[in-house]
Amino acid sequence: MTSQNIFQQFYAVFARIAGVSATILGFIMSVRNLLTGLFQGTIGRLSDKIGRKYILIFGFFLSLIIPIPLIFYHEQWFLIFVAIVQAFSVSVVIPTWNAVLGDVTEPSFRATFIGKITSIGRIVSVAITLIVAGIFVLLEIKYNNILTIGGDNFVITWEIQYGIIFAISAFNALLCIICVFLFKETHIITEETKNNIPKLRVALKDKNFVKFLIVNSIFGITMSLIWPANPIILNDILALDFPKVAVMISAFTVFTGLAQIIGGKLADKMGRKPLIIISAIILVFFPVSMIPSIITGNWWILLFSRFVGGVGTGLNLVAINTYTLDLAPRELFGGYSGLRETFYGITTFIGSFIAGFIIDALEPIYGIITTCIAMSIGVTIIRGIAAIGFLFIKESLSENNKNNESSIPNQN
Repeated sequence: MTSQNIFQQFYAVFARIAGVSATILGFIMSVRNLLTGLFQGTIGRLSDKIGRKYILIFGFFLSLIIPIPLIFYHEQWFLIFVAIVQAFSVSVVIPTWNAVLGDVTEPSFRATFIGKITSIGRIVSVAITLIVAGIFVLLEIKYNNILTIGGDNFVITWEIQYGIIFAISAFNALLCIICVFLFKETHIITEETKNNIPKLRVALKDKNFVKFLIVNSIFGITMSLIWPANPIILNDILALDFPKVAVMISAFTVFTGLAQIIGGKLADKMGRKPLIIISAIILVFFPVSMIPSIITGNWWILLFSRFVGGVGTGLNLVAINTYTLDLAPRELFGGYSGLRETFYGITTFIGSFIAGFIIDALEPIYGIITTCIAMSIGVTIIRGIAAIGFLFIKESLSENNKNNESSIPNQN
């Protein structure tokens, strides 16, 4: 979580500072969204067939090697290439890791466990981010970002600041590889279970899952429409330096982590569907929650939007992940999770790609401030309409018992 959070949260702002246009920024984010989800169905299915451990190692290895060149090089074509490879690494890790969480949990405590384990990862990433940001603040106050070493002056530029954060992301991926080598395989494949693993098309015959898949994917389009505007607001309108960007990212991550802890307990008590609806309603208001800061130019007011977005995201992540695992047979945990992310990746690709073009088209006419305000209002309205679809999905908690009864018993 630390490796992925640090990279994904800082990368869009880094690309904007490096000089990419809104269209290219939208393309980078959309390609990342697409490739993050495109292969997850296949990868998740593969983890169901051969186990989780070595697939995780491969995904973490990609996460290790891809941030390192950014320390030295950030041409536009290379930023696109990095986004593609990093997105693929995420597509390898996410469905496999979600399947691991399914392997080690039962329905009665699944959401609570997922909420705790993911929130811990997010909070650790916050601690690291704030420590690094605090060091940079002290260097700026005490040394004006100029260090004298061996009689030579070294200027701590924005390239160095972001390079260090990407190096930390790579180091965390290395720690993941080391830990997973010591990891006990959670999905034991025997000849009996191997022969009885159903085809992934079973998921597309599951009416409850297909209905959820459609609604969640449509909502994903509305989620991604605002994503290219967010780094533009941070960099172009509010002109945040690295420490302030770190504060924004950390605030969002803290609120997300705390919401996941609370959301996990709520989902186990009240069911998955009510929590999905509550989280969707909160996320509807995230875009307009940025408007006060855009209008006033006060960066600290934007913290309110991080609260809204963080709480909505935290509740949504734990509810959506648990809902998917509830519907899936135990032998298809990876396949169901991957298929959901595949569709979500395709739809968020569409949303982010369109948003980049819209921003570049409107900015010369209305200015960046008016454009971002209009985008925020428009996306909130569209999200509100899309969120209605969640009212028609079926609660998964009671259905899960049927799935477990018909599934192959856990061999661990």
